[in-house]
Amino acid sequence: MDEEEIERYSLGGLSAEESAPFDEHLLICERCRAEVEASDAFVAAMRGAARRLRQDPGLAKPAKKPGARTRSASAS
Repeated sequence: MDEEEIERYSLGGLSAEESAPFDEHLLICERCRAEVEASDAFVAAMRGAARRLRQDPGLAKPAKKPGARTRSASAS
């Protein structure tokens, strides 16, 4: 299983025919199981972050750097 296939698998982007061999392979391959679990966790985290951003768009605003001055303060 390569990275792209694992990502598609985690995102649910494979058909039943395409995912069947992966399911069988995951039963016997611990390394690939671990990679799929990591990919699944990443996908879940990104979906959670996207959901939070949809609920509160203000979260997407970049934070000011500590000690950064505003334009009006620096223009004086």
